[in-house]
This record gives sequence, C-alpha cells and structure tokens, in this order.
Amino acid sequence: MFILRGILRAETQEKILIYLLVRGSGYGKAIAEFYELSPNATQKQLARLEGDGVVVSRLVGKLREYQLNPRYAFLQPLKELLKAALAAYPEKVKRELTMTRNRPRQAGKPVLPAR
Repeated sequence: MFILRGILRAETQEKILIYLLVRGSGYGKAIAEFYELSPNATQKQLARLEGDGVVVSRLVGKLREYQLNPRYAFLQPLKELLKAALAAYPEKVKRELTMTRNRPRQAGKPVLPAR
C-alpha cells in the first residue's frame, strides 16, 4: 500500500516514516522485519532519508537507532501528512504498529553473562 505516491520516492520510505511516527524510533532490521522488506533496501532508504535531514540516527551499542529529525524544518507538516496516510492504512496494520510486544523475562531464568 503506497498512499503517498508522487510525494515520496519509494514505498519503503513511506513505510519507514509511518513506523517512526507511530513508534518514535526504530532499528533498520526491525523496520524491515515488520514490513517483510529487504534489510538492504530498508538501510538504503534510511540512509537517503538521513542524508536529506528527515531522520536522524544514533548508535546504541552496535545498532543504529533512527527517529524523525526534531530539527527538520517541515516536521509538523510531515507528521500531519503521515497521520493522514496512516488513516488510510488497514486496521490490522495500524493495530500491529501500535502494539509493541516485549515478553517479560521468565521467573527464575538464570542470567547469562554477555559475550
């Protein structure tokens, strides 16, 4: 589903921006897995968006975490546009985007040292 065709260069960009809008931040691999996209294509689009100043990233350990750039000049209009596009998405996708499932650690499970 490519709602913002003509405004964005690729469907992957729309999906990345929607994901970051709803979840606040995310990793390239997590975004690719959520939408069942190629990790390579996702990373390329993230690099383009970062180069254009739309998203920013930071290293968290060895992983690069992305979020919408709070200093982007057109952040508010972009958010409004993405919210309008999100309204056209199927309910199932909207529900999955807002639901973060992190299972709690099993009681009594031993803590293994990191390698």
